[in-house]
Amino acid sequence: MTTTIQVNDDTVMFLKSLREQFNQPSYDALLKLLMKKAMRPEKSMYGAYGKMSMKNILKDLRDKNDRY
Repeated sequence: MTTTIQVNDDTVMFLKSLREQFNQPSYDALLKLLMKKAMRPEKSMYGAYGKMSMKNILKDLRDKNDRY
């Protein structure tokens, strides 16, 4: 299914530049590539706290006044 979308002239120029930069055969392929990059997390947060114990990580998560 082919669909036409309206974009400004500067957006067309930007898309043309990106298509050449990423060496994509079509705008459809370029947009799919950009969407995949946008949905993928930049950096994994796995191990961000190092080798801390769970008790130390959760120690100050809630104040004693918040407890029922």
